[in-house]
Amino acid sequence: MKEQHIIVNKTARYYTLGELNTHTEQVCFVLHGFGQLAGNFIKNFEPLLTDKIFIIAPEALNHFYLKKASGDVGATWMTKEDRLNEIKDYTNYLNELYENFDLEQYPNVKITALGFSQGASTVTRWVNSTPHRIDKTIVYAGEVGIEVFPLLPTSPLAKSNNYYVYGTQDEFFKLELFKQMKEAYKELNFTFVEYEGTHEIYTDVLKTILYNQNSPN
Repeated sequence: MKEQHIIVNKTARYYTLGELNTHTEQVCFVLHGFGQLAGNFIKNFEPLLTDKIFIIAPEALNHFYLKKASGDVGATWMTKEDRLNEIKDYTNYLNELYENFDLEQYPNVKITALGFSQGASTVTRWVNSTPHRIDKTIVYAGEVGIEVFPLLPTSPLAKSNNYYVYGTQDEFFKLELFKQMKEAYKELNFTFVEYEGTHEIYTDVLKTILYNQNSPN
């Protein structure tokens, strides 16, 4: 038996909030976690919406039933199976989505890439390899992709402003693990933002990063 691969076309789904125009000051890519769908995930960011921000939520390319063989459907960015090709596929997909909006014509717009939970490792792998400008990277309640280490001086992750957001009551990542991550991720020069809460999106926390508002805590 010989394993082989072929590249095929695939339709990818994404959702947006707001409008991209001359009034836009920020563009945010927001990457969902394991088992989520982009259409539901992007609703978390509605409280952030103004006429100056445009939000893009790509959906992972792989779908599956959350319970056995029917019912609700979720998506995943990758699994351990054929993982290197899945990583290559989603980084190519995210680059093409970036190019789809011709963002280079907006040089004064700040571009943020946020990854939540499983989307955190996804977003760091993407930012680490993309040829496109990313001004701010937000890792939210997740892990950095191990492939980014050691961080090269030429990596976009070495040039972007990096934030790590975590909750004190996160069901999946205990505070002790976050402390270990702080040590492990030193070379990324993260600004660590702690909030009182669980494993979910808190937009009041993100306002402190995106709009430089005072923390609600």
